[in-house]
Amino acid sequence: MKWSSVRQICYDRGSELLQESPRPMCIPPAVVTTIVLLAAPPSPLEHLGRFDARALPEASGIAKSRRHPGIFWVHNDSGNPPVLFAIRRDGTIVREFRLGVPNIDWEDIAADDQGHLYVGDIGNNGGLLPVRAVYRFDEPDPGKPAGEPLRPSVSAFYGFSRANRFDAEGLVFEASTGSAVLVAKRFDGREAELFAIPLNPPAPLLRPASPRRIGTLPGFVEPATGASLSDDSQLLAVCSSAVTRVYRRGDDLGWNLLAEVRYDSLPVEGITWDGRDLILVSEGRGVDRIAEATWRRSARGQTPRDPAPAQPR
Repeated sequence: MKWSSVRQICYDRGSELLQESPRPMCIPPAVVTTIVLLAAPPSPLEHLGRFDARALPEASGIAKSRRHPGIFWVHNDSGNPPVLFAIRRDGTIVREFRLGVPNIDWEDIAADDQGHLYVGDIGNNGGLLPVRAVYRFDEPDPGKPAGEPLRPSVSAFYGFSRANRFDAEGLVFEASTGSAVLVAKRFDGREAELFAIPLNPPAPLLRPASPRRIGTLPGFVEPATGASLSDDSQLLAVCSSAVTRVYRRGDDLGWNLLAEVRYDSLPVEGITWDGRDLILVSEGRGVDRIAEATWRRSARGQTPRDPAPAQPR
């Protein structure tokens, strides 16, 4: 088709007018945007719902309940009240529970099979804080009204010298060792490091434990903002603002990169397994899902085999 013969369709009071245009076709911006969106590959993130911004303005961590079907536990970042929220997958708040510890810089939460939740007061922007903490709570019943603030059954403190301080936003519970494992958040291009914090016995505030470096995550050079261990402890998911990677436990108990999913940059702050799907939370956005089929398609040129398939709870 020649530009000089392009016909423009105009509408004037309901009647259609056809006229020849000697000028190149001018496409309205809205049409251009639509064409671009249709041509772009679909996002690997499936948006599930938004939070009530008044209650969850800065969602920072998420863990799926292993006792209450359909329930996820979410909390805010520093500067917000020490409150734990039971939510559904679409971001709907079911109930709120106040915790009897301060929210200095809560960054992540984890769950175990024994009915415990682990809240990580592990943020350390600028390395200003010499002591950080991981708290264990008995998981409350979201079907019952909240009473007094929940008190921790374990308070584990860790400390470091100024030269060795690190920020962390990813926390998982390692049942085989009874330790909390932190994913350090780096900005210098180094691979993310893993540190173990003892919980049995927990170190007191006046004699904090020293974090024990236990490895790195191959290829994870972005600032890590959340982490989650699968129910069978064989898969580790770690997220950042623009990528989520899935690692499989190796024979040497280290972590081997299995899959990588990239997406447009978002303030992604937390991640958890939902069966073999991944659920992400973002500040000011809400809840997204990376389906199992999506991350498996990105698995390094092969279809990975599960060591122990898990069913959604």
